[in-house]
Amino acid sequence: MSTTDKPDSHIIELSSVYFFSGPAPRAIALKDCGVPTNAPISGAFPALYGYQSKQDGFMAARAYADKNRLQFTVVDFLVKLDQKQNPNMMRPDDIPNHDFISFARMSRSMMDNLQAVLHERLAKEGITPSKLELAKPHLLLQQRPDLVSSLIEAPGWEHMKVIAYPAKLTISEKPLTVGIVPHSHWDSIKEASCRLNPGIRITLEPPNPSQVDSAAAGVGSPSLKDRGPRSR
Repeated sequence: MSTTDKPDSHIIELSSVYFFSGPAPRAIALKDCGVPTNAPISGAFPALYGYQSKQDGFMAARAYADKNRLQFTVVDFLVKLDQKQNPNMMRPDDIPNHDFISFARMSRSMMDNLQAVLHERLAKEGITPSKLELAKPHLLLQQRPDLVSSLIEAPGWEHMKVIAYPAKLTISEKPLTVGIVPHSHWDSIKEASCRLNPGIRITLEPPNPSQVDSAAAGVGSPSLKDRGPRSR
């Protein structure tokens, strides 16, 4: 698989890591390989997106495995898009024509649209975020990964197969870009392989409806105001 994505491609490559002890397993279910975000993401599967994020993530995974006397392997998989990737900055009126979106390529108007979605979700929880907090939605999502579900469920976003944004992982001190695949688009995953252990078979059975694809499923969501680092 290529480690880069061409702007006109209908394929997104994502990667994740899987930790284990003892001998390598013969098979691994992809649904069990979500990268460990600092809080659960309901209804979606997180994986590393982008060359630099993957390299940093693999280094962090190796350090985590060494520290905890574990083995780890890298799982690569492909997500097939129905639409071409947008070579330009994403605007609100582009949304119907694309099913991949990255926070790194959003126009000002697209960012305003995103802020409105997050504001509505927080308002339903009785939280009134400040303008400063809404001005940097990626920081909100780092504190509250569960808010990603509000994007997946937002009117007009239901067709998005991959949403890429900088996330906080429990194995890394710095944020890394992840690609979120909604469970509703699981059938868009067309191929998966084990990079470091090619003999391991990667299976693609879908997650259970109630499954949370995060190794941090047992970690409580930090509050909106909690900005301190999380320790393991």
